[in-house]
Amino acid sequence: SLVAPTPRAAGPGAAMSKKGTYNTAFFNSFAVRIRGTEIRFGILVGTCPEDGQRDALFAAATPPQPQADGAEAAAPPKDVAALLKSSSGGAPFADWAVEHATQLRRLLPGGLEPCGCFAVVTEAAAKDLAAMLTPVLKGIPDALVLTVDPTSSKLTFWKHEGGAKPGLRPAQVKGDSHKDALLLWTATPLDLVVPRGSSATNIDAIVGRVQSGVTAALQKSTAALAPAAEGAPLRIVDFGSEQTVLAATPKDSREVRVDFLSNGTALAVVPGVDGSDSGSCIRLRCLVVAMAVVLRRGAELRQAVGLLRDGVAACAGERLRLALEEAEEDDDEGAGAARPSRLQLPWRAFARPDGCDELPFWCGDYCMPDEDASAGLERLGELLGLPAAALAAAPPHLDERARLGRDFGGTYRPEPAAPPSKEGGSKASGSSFLPAAACAVAVACVALAVAVPMLLK
Repeated sequence: SLVAPTPRAAGPGAAMSKKGTYNTAFFNSFAVRIRGTEIRFGILVGTCPEDGQRDALFAAATPPQPQADGAEAAAPPKDVAALLKSSSGGAPFADWAVEHATQLRRLLPGGLEPCGCFAVVTEAAAKDLAAMLTPVLKGIPDALVLTVDPTSSKLTFWKHEGGAKPGLRPAQVKGDSHKDALLLWTATPLDLVVPRGSSATNIDAIVGRVQSGVTAALQKSTAALAPAAEGAPLRIVDFGSEQTVLAATPKDSREVRVDFLSNGTALAVVPGVDGSDSGSCIRLRCLVVAMAVVLRRGAELRQAVGLLRDGVAACAGERLRLALEEAEEDDDEGAGAARPSRLQLPWRAFARPDGCDELPFWCGDYCMPDEDASAGLERLGELLGLPAAALAAAPPHLDERARLGRDFGGTYRPEPAAPPSKEGGSKASGSSFLPAAACAVAVACVALAVAVPMLLK
């Protein structure tokens, strides 16, 4: 059974507070699914806070903390309190849990984020965990805590309060099937202009500038909802209107495609780390499939599309981050070798965790060009606390690599294993580029150029 603890009675004239929700399809069977396992702790995933309340959609068990090199595998802690106090290789478990939440955030569609944690503990002992949970939840406002009684399987939602005297108080939540949930998605080609040289000390700055540039360029474009019927016109999104998602979308729809339209290339020039706007750069092109989830269609359409737009920018930034970090590693391994003439941007593989089949959302992991979807699904499974077999693959229209193969053949190929011969001939052109002509004529998509010069090494 799943309940919230009975709250204390409100005083006379107290306003009725809005209740959060939990996904009944997932949480009604959650205790059964983790019973008999060594799972003691994990991260809750749900919506961003609104009026102090959240909606919890699913939970992801935190993987076991890795042992130091050469160390023998430690016995699992006897209970969640011991787990929260534990460490490995000098690293506290709390830091490991925070990193798990950070990695989860990068997998989620717009509108969803880590919203708290769960712990396998009796209701009577739950409040003793409040102080130990504070370092884990410090970056999550209005955090929820779900306790799972190991004996009775009773699930109870609490609200965590930090500060000088941490505590847990009853959470106002109710079960919901979220039948009105809607997925907004887009497949948008992007142009990124990035420096040839990079440094680990300024990758965050570069990524931040790219995200800001992509967001600004998308704000200048025209957003349109794809028609429900073939041949029907696009529906332009008016960002000056308070129109709701319900009024703008078919009632029986579960997902709607959003196109960002631009007349030619929208150029966003972003100053480099040194404040300059010149330097030797590489032009990268990629196709970004991004999503945003709307649980209640009474939300304003402009806000929902804004979530999707931010998701495109965040996704572009994360791809660039991984490519720059990969280039740094290659530089460290091949000191003195010629610098690569381009970066290899990753693509994204999508899947949905078991127990969320009725909700229209997908999580996505980033795969390098020489990886296939199975590598991404394996990493997704580790972060979601599930075997890869328990993940449902996304439908074909959300399959990013299939779209690339169909519409932009040859876009993603691994780097050639051997350098070109001295006799001549150009190097094989496997790359993370979209063909320029295809990008120029792409209908219902925007091609963005984000210039990010920086100091060269």
